[in-house]
Amino acid sequence: MFVVAIAELKGSADGLAQLAIELGTTAYELKLTLGAGFPAVVMATVDEARATNAMAAIRRHGHLAVMCDRRTIVPSSAMTSLRDFQLEPDAIASSATSSERLPYADVLAMLRASHRSTSTSTEEVKERKLRPGMAIMTGGLIMSKKTTREVTTRTETREQVLYLFRKSGAPPWILRERGARYMGLLADLRPTSLENFGTTIRRLQELAPSAFYDERLMSGRPIRGVADGVVATDILAYLLAAHLGVC
Repeated sequence: MFVVAIAELKGSADGLAQLAIELGTTAYELKLTLGAGFPAVVMATVDEARATNAMAAIRRHGHLAVMCDRRTIVPSSAMTSLRDFQLEPDAIASSATSSERLPYADVLAMLRASHRSTSTSTEEVKERKLRPGMAIMTGGLIMSKKTTREVTTRTETREQVLYLFRKSGAPPWILRERGARYMGLLADLRPTSLENFGTTIRRLQELAPSAFYDERLMSGRPIRGVADGVVATDILAYLLAAHLGVC
């Protein structure tokens, strides 16, 4: 599937109604999409020619467009994750036991984002219910009855992450706020994972000064009709990295 997004509006927005028609939607729907933030996904299709035409239409109206093929997206669950990482003089070592290195010179973009995941659990709850009528009929021999009902609990968790996209085109790396050990920070180590996460980002910005840094994916928004949760954030991260890499 090809995903097309408007990366940035340039100039006047007066022509959005006409652009909406060319994209096969309505002006109202397009404004809603743009209002959610950029990159704003305006089309998802398996037809590459249709996606290419949408890109051309956006550019004709003077706006910046970006596209990605979902088949080329490496999900964050499969990215190299920084766990007991080390910040070496010229590269990041993913862990003390791995030979993987990411040179700072190869870091294209550092995208701070929020991952939202939802889990659902169901359990049976047994309880007794008072039966006044039966108690009267039986002279108090039967006061209640046992019942069983299912209770479903929905839990949402959020975690900050940092995508590290690469100039070489190799798969991105990822730093998870609560999935990393920060002992490599040494004297900069702080009591909480969020503090250490922020410290690591600042250190990486110093070590890779040419890399783009962006926080616009912190809202963890869905892509309506396409994806939600972590999957949506992965797609938006790829679109944003593509935009930053060519802008």
